[in-house]
Amino acid sequence: MIEVKLDLKGIPVPIRYQPIYKIVMLLAILRYGCQRPYNANLLKLHLFMWGLRDEANFAVLMDIKTKRRTSVVPWVFEPAMNKVITLAVINGLCEREVKNKFLQVSILPEGLRVLERIVELDVFTPEITKIKDIGVLPQSTITEVNKNWELI
Repeated sequence: MIEVKLDLKGIPVPIRYQPIYKIVMLLAILRYGCQRPYNANLLKLHLFMWGLRDEANFAVLMDIKTKRRTSVVPWVFEPAMNKVITLAVINGLCEREVKNKFLQVSILPEGLRVLERIVELDVFTPEITKIKDIGVLPQSTITEVNKNWELI
């Protein structure tokens, strides 16, 4: 008879898949990608997260910002977004509220404090810099470019 023995070992999870990374990106998007009172709907949050996935996606968002393009390639939702928002709400970093028939996520003072500390510690600098580079994308622009998907 064959004897099988399993040896359980921890597997490292890349930082970009860990909840703390996604929460920091959420805070940065709300702070640097939105106008005061630093809130956004889910569509905007998903689009920014998609833009952070790779350089090609980031380039698309930069082209939208600079008005070099008026359409967006098909993009995907962030599968963990609901969990990330829930963790941020539970920890007092954000709040959820329905405004104008849409769920809005807003950053709270504690979230701003945590983000400021992250920036001071020089953590996640490349990603936060990308979010700052994209800057504020008005909701009307996001809605308009989403109407005009291009495959190429």
